This record gives sequence, structure tokens and C-alpha cells, in this order.
Amino acid sequence: MLEFVGFNAGKFPLEITAHGASGRSVSYELGTAAHDTVELRDGSVVEGDLISINGMQVQLRIGASTQTFDRNQLKRILLSERDPASK
Repeated sequence: MLEFVGFNAGKFPLEITAHGASGRSVSYELGTAAHDTVELRDGSVVEGDLISINGMQVQLRIGASTQTFDRNQLKRILLSERDPASK
């Protein structure tokens, strides 16, 4: 099993029949992260949906709750691409 750092493990069913196996290849594309990622200075990583960011703090929705982080706790913020139709 391949392990890709930053991606969640998953399964994708693939059925190959006797007629489709000869001389064919299979390719796939890894999807983007489902949530924004905040890396803290202590080395921990938190995933959720970024609600707001200003010069003093960051608010992140994690499940049904909102967590606020002081800017001095943050090392890095990685934003995931969102589909505008899914807002």
C-alpha cells in the first residue's frame, strides 16, 4: 500500500474483466484536502474550515465547534481549494 503524506487513506473499487485486462492501464488523480490545515508551532496539526483570520487570531471550525488560535501559536496555514458551487 502506498502512503502519501498529507492525504487520507481510502479505497476505490476497480473491476477489471477478462476483456478489459489486455494491454490496458489504469490511472487516477489524488483529490485535494477536504479541509484547511493549520500547523501549530508545537508541531501539532489541526484540520477544519477556516472561518476568519486577522492580525491577532485565527478561527477554525472543527466539526460542530469553533476553535480560536492566537497568531503566536501558528506556524503555517494551508488553505484547500473550494468549489464555488458548493458554498
